[in-house]
Amino acid sequence: MKMAATHALAQLAKEPVPDYISAAYDGATMQYGPDYIIPKPFDRRVLIWEASAVAQAAVEEGVAAVKPEDFSIDEYREELEARLGLSYSIMRHVINQVRGKGKRIVFPEGDNEKVLRAAAQLVEQKICYPILLGPVKRIESMIEELGLHFEYEVFDPRKDKRRKGIFTERMMQQRSRKGMTYADAHRLLKSRPYFASQMVMNGDADGFVGGVSRNYADVLRPTLEVIGADEKAHCVVGCYMMNIKGRTIFLADATVNVYPDSRTLAEIAVQTAKVARRFGIAPKVAMLSFSNFGSSRAQRSERIEDAIELARELDPSLAIDGPMQADTALNGGVQEEYPFMDFKGPANVLVLPNLASANIAYKLLEELGDAEMTGPILEGMEKPVQLVARQDGVRHIVNMAAICAADAIRQDSYWETLVTPVSDE
Repeated sequence: MKMAATHALAQLAKEPVPDYISAAYDGATMQYGPDYIIPKPFDRRVLIWEASAVAQAAVEEGVAAVKPEDFSIDEYREELEARLGLSYSIMRHVINQVRGKGKRIVFPEGDNEKVLRAAAQLVEQKICYPILLGPVKRIESMIEELGLHFEYEVFDPRKDKRRKGIFTERMMQQRSRKGMTYADAHRLLKSRPYFASQMVMNGDADGFVGGVSRNYADVLRPTLEVIGADEKAHCVVGCYMMNIKGRTIFLADATVNVYPDSRTLAEIAVQTAKVARRFGIAPKVAMLSFSNFGSSRAQRSERIEDAIELARELDPSLAIDGPMQADTALNGGVQEEYPFMDFKGPANVLVLPNLASANIAYKLLEELGDAEMTGPILEGMEKPVQLVARQDGVRHIVNMAAICAADAIRQDSYWETLVTPVSDE
C-alpha cells in the first residue's frame, strides 16, 4: 500500500497543475521537472489520488474488509470528491452522463493557457472532443510548452475557407434584413466567437464554450446574433448554481436580462426551474422583492405579481410564490407567518427583480459566504452555448464544457423523439 501511495503521488506530479495551485504561489508556473517533483500541499487532488490508490491496493492485497468483487474504485473516487464540496458531487453526475459520448465542443480562445489545460482534462476524462480556434502554430507550440498530450482539432478562422464560403452565406441569410453586407460578414467571421457560433449552426461542432479572455457581452452578442434563442423560449436566461452551507440554490438572472418585464421574469422562473430539474432538484421558486406579498404596492412589486401568474400559466406544475423578501424565501420560521404560501421550506430557485440585484447577490455570496458557484448556465439558446468569465479557472471551464455537452445530448434526444422511424416493410 505504501508503494501504491508513492506511485500515485509520482503520477499526479506529472499531471497538469491546476490554476488555483499557481494562484496560491503568486502565479508561479509549475510543470513536472527539476523544480516540481511532488504535488503541492494545497492540491485538492492529492486526497482523491492517494486515498483511492491505497484503497485499491488494500482490496487487491486482501487486507481490506471489502471483497474485490464488491469494490468499485470509480464509486470510491466519487465519494472522495463529494467530501471536497457539494459542487464536486453534483458535477460528477453530469460528467458521468456525458462521458464517452464524443460531443464536439468548440473553444474560440484556443490559444489561452487555461483553455488548453481544460481541454487536456476534458479529453482525459472523456467528457468531450475539443475544437480549438486560433493561430495553428501558436496553439501547437503552447501545447508542447505546457507538456500536454491530448487529441484535438484546431482551425484559424482568418485562413479557413469556410469563412468566405458557407459561413458567409449562412450569415447573410440570417442578418441581411438587419443591415448585414457581405463585407460585414467577411469581417465579423474573422472574430472567433462569430466563427465558432457558425460552426455550431453548421453542425461542425455540437456546442460552444467561450469567454475566458473577453468581456462577457462581447461573447454573448455573437452567439445571440448567429445562434439565437430557441423558438420555444421567450428569452435567453443566465442562472448560477451555488452550493452554500449544504444547500444547492439556483439564482437568476445575473447575466442577460437587464430589467425584465413581467413576461420575461416569468420565463426566467420557468427556465431556471428546468435547469434545476436537470440537476435532480425539484424546484421551489421564490420571486424576490423588497416586500412580502404586496405589503408595498409599488409598481415594481406589481410587475413581479404579474410575472408569477404568467409563470403558473407557462408551467402549471411549478411551485412558485412571491413577491417575498429573501429571508422569507429561505427561512421556514419566517414562512410560518404566511401559511398560504404555495411551498413549504426553503426555496431553491431565487429569481431576483433585475440583473443588478442578481449580479450583486451572487458576487456577495461568493466572496463573503464562500459559496461554490457554477455558471452562468445559459438556458433558452437554439444550440448549446455556455459562457465563462475572465476570472474563471480550469476546473470551471471543464464544468461548463460538461454542461454544454449534456445540453447537446439532450437536444439529440429531443430531435429523436420527433422523428418517426421508417418501416422497412
